[in-house]
Amino acid sequence: MKKILLLLTVLLIGITSFSQKELAKSLIDTLAADEFYGRGYVNNGDKIAAEFIAKKFKEYGALPIKGDSYFQEYAYPVNTFPKKVEIAFGDSTLTTGQDFIISPNSGSAEGVFSLKQVTFENYQDEIARDDLQNDGNKIAYVIDLPKSSNRDEYISQLKCKTIIAEVAPLFVLNEGKFTWSVAQESLNFPIIEIHPKHLRGKSEVTINIENKFIERYNTQNVLGYIPSKRKCKRDKFFVFTAHYDHLGMMGQTATFNGANDNASGVAMMLTLMKYFSEHKPKYSVLFIGFGGEEAGLIGSQYYVKYPVVPLEKMKFLLNVDLMGTGSEGIQVVNSTEHPKEFETLKKINQKENLIKAIKPRGKAANSDHYWFEEAGVPSFFIYTLGGVSYYHDVLDRPETLPLTEFDDLHKLIVEFVNSF
Repeated sequence: MKKILLLLTVLLIGITSFSQKELAKSLIDTLAADEFYGRGYVNNGDKIAAEFIAKKFKEYGALPIKGDSYFQEYAYPVNTFPKKVEIAFGDSTLTTGQDFIISPNSGSAEGVFSLKQVTFENYQDEIARDDLQNDGNKIAYVIDLPKSSNRDEYISQLKCKTIIAEVAPLFVLNEGKFTWSVAQESLNFPIIEIHPKHLRGKSEVTINIENKFIERYNTQNVLGYIPSKRKCKRDKFFVFTAHYDHLGMMGQTATFNGANDNASGVAMMLTLMKYFSEHKPKYSVLFIGFGGEEAGLIGSQYYVKYPVVPLEKMKFLLNVDLMGTGSEGIQVVNSTEHPKEFETLKKINQKENLIKAIKPRGKAANSDHYWFEEAGVPSFFIYTLGGVSYYHDVLDRPETLPLTEFDDLHKLIVEFVNSF
């Protein structure tokens, strides 16, 4: 009889573990589907995602904080590319997002442009001379950045306000990885990162890029909570956060689906919500899906400035992002700030033999936990390590995501919450 009970227990654990990962996969498949338009600013992708998440909040038993709405609304400026983003050489059109990528603060450009090579050191003088010629020619500049360890820094400088993109399109040669982001400003012309092989032997290029700058883009956070099983504990909250927004679309053909970043984090938050609705927690649990993270942690900053649940009622906050891998363990931001909680996390992991490694990291303004920690709410930001490295590119899709340690990480987080 004991053997049968033991076998049933093992089977039940296996089914529970399996169901978390399978549920997460289903959620990620939906959130990172092309129909969500990369959860960005083209075709209201972020709003489609927010509506889906609010629907899941209700389905999984989370209550609205105020009234019957799960949303906290706000607005900010954003640069978008809802129409064409095309580069062509003669009859050969490049693949957007793979052969080239544009800076998120790019402006518009249309027509055939002569290509002119400049260097990082002399480009201002060259542009000044061309401007003085005033011969009516359309020029697009090509800059090969110095070969050094500071190459990413040079690219970052060029993506800021630059004299080139104020007067003409700029091509930046890049033999490495193309990654995109979100900008809250717009230049006059585009900055285009491109592999040098596409420019070899070329003297002119056809550019068809159109941006749309939106001064006030209306978006939202999504909030809900599970009340504690004891009334006396209901005004204290453990908080889970995950940003649901991503980069959206670059033109009409390149979608940045954001499976790992951060459909996987939203999936973790939702599976935890479902778990705690079925296993009532000691303290109430607040769940927040943030918008605007990719544009500069805007949604979380707005919440901290205008909290719905007061910050002083938050016992601890756990922000989850990039939950889709884990073969090399997890990283815990703010572990140095909260050594007691970090030790608890490690002890649970050691006892249950769940994750390969739990690695410490100090304070960092790299996700939505940041504003809460700065405001005095003790916070961890956890992300997985190892596995696929697709990030802020068109390859971060559901089919590339292994969810290697999702079940074990889910269990680790549940035990961590129960330790409070």
